[in-house]
Amino acid sequence: MHWLLAFVLLFIVCLIHLFICPFTKVEESFNLQAIHDLLIHRLNVSKYDHLEFSGVVPRTFLGPILIAMLAWPFADNSTVDHLYLQYIVRIILGLLVISGLTHLYKSLKGYCDISTRRWWLFVIVTQFHFLFYATRTLPNIFALVIVLHSFAFWLAGRGKSLVWTSAFAILIFRSELVVLLGLILLQEVFIRRRLTFTKTLVNGLFASVLAIGLSVIVDSYFWQRRLWPEGEVLYFNTILNKSSHWGTFPFLWYFYSVLPRALGASLILLPLGLIINRNIQWIIFPNVLFILIYSILPHKELRFIIYTFPILNVAIAQGCAWLFQTRRRWALIVKLVVLGLLAANLLQTGISLFASHYNYPGAHALLKLQSYKKFDSSATVHIDVYAAENGVSRFLELNHWTYNKTENLTVDVLSSDFDYLLVEATNDEDHHLRPYLSRGQQIIDFIRGFNGFYLDHQMLLRMRYTPKIYLLEKEKN
Repeated sequence: MHWLLAFVLLFIVCLIHLFICPFTKVEESFNLQAIHDLLIHRLNVSKYDHLEFSGVVPRTFLGPILIAMLAWPFADNSTVDHLYLQYIVRIILGLLVISGLTHLYKSLKGYCDISTRRWWLFVIVTQFHFLFYATRTLPNIFALVIVLHSFAFWLAGRGKSLVWTSAFAILIFRSELVVLLGLILLQEVFIRRRLTFTKTLVNGLFASVLAIGLSVIVDSYFWQRRLWPEGEVLYFNTILNKSSHWGTFPFLWYFYSVLPRALGASLILLPLGLIINRNIQWIIFPNVLFILIYSILPHKELRFIIYTFPILNVAIAQGCAWLFQTRRRWALIVKLVVLGLLAANLLQTGISLFASHYNYPGAHALLKLQSYKKFDSSATVHIDVYAAENGVSRFLELNHWTYNKTENLTVDVLSSDFDYLLVEATNDEDHHLRPYLSRGQQIIDFIRGFNGFYLDHQMLLRMRYTPKIYLLEKEKN
């Protein structure tokens, strides 16, 4: 019964994040567009978005296929728009993540008592990033679904299941997980000796052949060429090291920036939990070592180490449980400190959610345009790069309109060939707008977006949101 309550609590908080921030960013676009195409275009691959906008590296269709199969009963091609389907798709992904998290919750039984596991739930629901990302169609989140089950099998001592799920997570979704899950397997084989080398190797080989074979067969069909997507991703990011073109951070960035933001104020209790319960050290060690090794790659993002957050929270929860159970003279103060740390997490989460709601101007711009012009029987819309990267997806489009995301079109072509334009601009006098206004375009409206925080004259924290995208319409003769 405890696990059912855990599932419900996690899912409710996950839904809160989703409904406050229902739109997506560019990193999520491949999987989201692929799910849309599977649901709407079915096996008519020629209409799929990825054939025209392929992205930098190919990604697997196996994750989108699973979500599309589960969302199939809700798909209706006769519907005027499919925005509701985007919610359904993300809810399904969230359910898969929460099911993995609940499996992990049950498997913690051998490492900590029920009080610590309850605190583990409370800590997770107060933190922002994990449940915020849980419904986002990133390759990392599809991998996370499997990794959470891998962790659960690991803690439960189910070696064969650990090996098989690890192979599928690594070879289909995220190749860098070979470091994290590889460290866990090495620890189990050579240090804790709960797995035998021969059986691990044999199961690993069979699982690897099946995982790669499945990916090659399925993805070669949808990409219209023979390929193993995660193999190409590994070559691009690691061998060629081209991921650094998207920005770099210092070696210790994950430790001084990501972990404090992801784990919140409660992070300070992590060392205490390790001291109190030494069994937890076995599960923390490979996760911290993974972060350290992965820090060698210069391109860093929070989502790259999101798999470690639930495990690191076990030590934090152990610290919370121990402090809350103290019977000493200063027990009340200690309890207030623990509750204060979780309250600080909630405050950070609230601020982050509020800011994130205004961080998808592309989606808000497209929906506003369609609400203004919903009676147009047909229309052509061009979506610029900024709008496409910040919220626009195929699920937002009307069936009877035509949309275009082609880059590097000239102003003359854009002004003459499209009825409406979404253009990045910060004010009416922006140099991005002037060429369009001089060629017969007129401003319908503009959308503001999040642009940081500031302290007002009363030293209160305020959100700054400024114009981000302008809606333009071709003047009628």
